[in-house]
Amino acid sequence: MCPRRRFYKGPVNKVNAGEKKRVLLHKGKICIKQLNLYYDGDDTTGTNQNKWVIKIDGEEILNEKFVDIYTHLAGYCSAEHSDRPVVVASYSTSSNVYIVIFHDLGPVEDSIEVWHENADASNHCWVAAGLIYDVLE
Repeated sequence: MCPRRRFYKGPVNKVNAGEKKRVLLHKGKICIKQLNLYYDGDDTTGTNQNKWVIKIDGEEILNEKFVDIYTHLAGYCSAEHSDRPVVVASYSTSSNVYIVIFHDLGPVEDSIEVWHENADASNHCWVAAGLIYDVLE
C-alpha cells in the first residue's frame, strides 16, 4: 500500500527583535519527509545567529543557531538540491536570507513544533516553515 503524501505550508510569521515565537505546530500520526525553514532578516541588522528549535512529541531534537546548523550539520556547504539529511539552501550574509531543509525526520505521534528566536536586537524578521509528510495509517 502506498502512503498518503501531504503538504503543509505554515503561515509567514513576523518575529519582533529579540522575540522567540512558535512558527509551526502540526498534529501527529505523520512521518516527516521534509521540513523547510526560511528566515528573511533585515539587510543591515539581520543575522545568522538566529536560533531554530524543533520539538517532536515534546522532545527537543534541535536547538541551534543557524550558523551552527550550517557549520556542524551541513559541513559549511550550501546547495539548492541534495539528498543529504540537512541541506542549507540559502546562506546569504549580504541579504540575510537563510534557508535550511531537514530530510526524513521520521514519525511523529503527537505533534511537531518549530520555534524561532530572532537574534536581531534592532529589527523584526520574517520566518516560515513547511512540511512534506506521509500520513501514518
